[in-house]
Amino acid sequence: MWGTGKTTLVQALLAELDEAAEDSDLSVATIVSSNLGQNDLLQSVAHKFGVHVRDTGKATLLRELEHNFTQQAKARRRILLIVDEAQNLPPESVEELRMLSNFQMNGKPLVQIFLLGQQEFRATLLSEGFEQLRQRVIATYHLKPLSEDETRTYIEHRLAIAGWRHNPRFTDDAFPAIYSFCEGVPRRLNNL
Repeated sequence: MWGTGKTTLVQALLAELDEAAEDSDLSVATIVSSNLGQNDLLQSVAHKFGVHVRDTGKATLLRELEHNFTQQAKARRRILLIVDEAQNLPPESVEELRMLSNFQMNGKPLVQIFLLGQQEFRATLLSEGFEQLRQRVIATYHLKPLSEDETRTYIEHRLAIAGWRHNPRFTDDAFPAIYSFCEGVPRRLNNL
């Protein structure tokens, strides 16, 4: 479901990683998918990790990415690629991400890929032809809308951050009505 907070959670994670960046052994790149074709996706990954390639052919891009990831692994740095809005990727581009997961050194993957997507991305993963990708998935999670109690807590927290001091006052009946209207979706709550 859209608006449940996937991107916000990843931004919070990235902010924490940025705070620990001096001591971190992690190299992170984020791509927000906008229907990137397979070659565009590889070019975007290369750019995000600072890999400059003049020949943008697929073989060259893959070779340079693998070389970069291998060098980072030798320097004891871990690679994390975050792909947001993964449901917008064409199947060929999803396959390219799987190919990146084939890069290994000493039997360990050189890159970890974190895919965020809306409900329709789950259907893509479960569709025919994605068995090899499914075998590489180590964890999945479906972020659900907030419960009625969580909705009240969320509203009160957001208002407190904005300086609200219970004036004007919300009646106890207001929160279930807001929950019903917004269905516990944070983006809808924010807009309301």
